[in-house]
Amino acid sequence: MNQLEILTSGSTDPKKLLLIWPSTGGNARSFRLKESELAAKDYAIIRYNPPSHGNSGGTYNPQTAVKDILEFLKLKNWIHLPTIGIGHSGGGAALLMMEDRINFSGRYLLSPILDSRLSLFYLYEKGNIRQFLDLLMTDEKSSDLKKETILLQNELTLRTLGSSDWLESGEVDGLDFPVLNSKIRFSRLSLFLRNLFLPGFAVNDSLSEAKKPVKIFLPTSDDWFPIFKTVETAKLAGISTETIPSAKDHFFTGSWISVWTRIKSEIL
Repeated sequence: MNQLEILTSGSTDPKKLLLIWPSTGGNARSFRLKESELAAKDYAIIRYNPPSHGNSGGTYNPQTAVKDILEFLKLKNWIHLPTIGIGHSGGGAALLMMEDRINFSGRYLLSPILDSRLSLFYLYEKGNIRQFLDLLMTDEKSSDLKKETILLQNELTLRTLGSSDWLESGEVDGLDFPVLNSKIRFSRLSLFLRNLFLPGFAVNDSLSEAKKPVKIFLPTSDDWFPIFKTVETAKLAGISTETIPSAKDHFFTGSWISVWTRIKSEIL
């Protein structure tokens, strides 16, 4: 396995698991829960920061990240335990990739990215791609690189990814350098882009084929993935969606408590 940050808390002898998977660039530490309440119900809480997130090393790849968490659960002898999954954005997509590999009793997906390439094309189309590019900027506080090097690399990133042409050509070899900031870090930007977007992943079929309960929470507005597409796909799959009125963006800014209150009312 990569050097991973997998934080466990709650029951020391669990009968059930709560698995939290953050968005790309997110951190599972940010999900605040009343752990004593969950421990009293025999839950162990797993906050998983996949490679390049939190204090985990390596470069994020959804498929290998799934294998890493499965290996962890097997080592703990927890792979058979009933598991509630909570996944945000790309983390929601990753939970859908785990169908039949974990004993899910339920999955709650917050603005799941059902198609990674569609997500980027949507950002380009709506003129919001800078939100993605800002995630890929190295800052001086996080890196030991010289200021001049950081500026050159960031400028090259903006120039190469400023339009969607690279998604068609696959030309990202010029971005073979590290990215380090407060949200994400990896040794090669080009590899990160290949892992997530060339050719990319789509979990629409996984949603349609889900055998265990799945529920999707949506914000009132989302720059990162078309809400209508999520609702349409979920409806075809017989999956329920719920809009959180206080959530005004893809990141559910300031609305996690509302989401968690809804989930807790169902699982406890």
